[in-house]
Amino acid sequence: MKLDSVLALKQSLVAEALVEPTAVMMRAAGEGSRPRAPVAPPAQGLCELDTQPTLALGVAPAKRGEFSLAVRIQQRAMEGSRQVELITRRARGEVDVRYVGRAVKRAKAPPWRRGRCRPLRIGCSVGHVNVTAGTLGAFVRGLGSGRECILSNNHVLANENRCRKGDAVLQPGRFDGGTAPADRVAVLGGFVRLYRGRRNVVDAAAAELLEGVTADWAKLTGLGSLAGVGDVVADVGAEVAKIGRTTGLTRGRVTAFAMDNVVVDYDMGRLRFDDQIEIEGSGDGPFSDGGDSGALIVDGERRAVGLLFAGTDSGGADGKGLTYANPIHTVLSTMKVELVLRPK
Repeated sequence: MKLDSVLALKQSLVAEALVEPTAVMMRAAGEGSRPRAPVAPPAQGLCELDTQPTLALGVAPAKRGEFSLAVRIQQRAMEGSRQVELITRRARGEVDVRYVGRAVKRAKAPPWRRGRCRPLRIGCSVGHVNVTAGTLGAFVRGLGSGRECILSNNHVLANENRCRKGDAVLQPGRFDGGTAPADRVAVLGGFVRLYRGRRNVVDAAAAELLEGVTADWAKLTGLGSLAGVGDVVADVGAEVAKIGRTTGLTRGRVTAFAMDNVVVDYDMGRLRFDDQIEIEGSGDGPFSDGGDSGALIVDGERRAVGLLFAGTDSGGADGKGLTYANPIHTVLSTMKVELVLRPK
């Protein structure tokens, strides 16, 4: 259909009250309408639209400059209904019908990742008592001690070497309102020291969970469950994902691996990293941002492949920045830990 025809059809359907809840909304807004039958009063405490099946109508692009009638179903009760069938006939089949569910306002509530998480979850805010906040990457077990620990970056859990074994680790991190001793969930166990003027390969630390602190060991919120450790990343274009304290669940693809001489700004100065993985985001935003440090990166089969530690503000195909990660095999072997998927 031509654009004018679709607009005229839409107005006609609304005027004939074939989309009843639209008429209810018009009345609620103080405008007149001509419903086919009286609408029953809503139940106490509910607005009228809570008790009515809802359709939305609009215009959708078709092919070669043509358009179709967009029919958006917001209540399951309307799927396959006489109302939708009638509208489809009136449009002579030139419709784009989709179930979209309820529309919710986009107010920014604090995400779960930045609040108090009990049990602990991969992706939540965590940090050394003197660090702002980073991300809980995964749960690991010391090969010698057998103790269950939080895995993240040195600069998240060990404050860039400025720490002592046994220092408090908070969840949420201090920037997100965490305080000691109320939010103390672990104590610093071990870390790989960061060096200036020398080659670094990992930015990693582990903090031993306190007695009584529980965890969802393998839960990847929005993805499923962590399935173990993946193969060494050696495939440019491989799809990956992560859950971080700041940007949440994001997806991306590997743009390079075995990256040497990656120079990163730290509080202690510029540090060089070798044998790193490079990732760019595949969504509308960057793959990572400040506060995502320590996030676990997983492959398409939800297997751990990297530990996020740094990123840029520009670069990549979309110009929204690149992310760098330590290969997870290197992290686990250097830290002498194994990934935990379930308690002992």
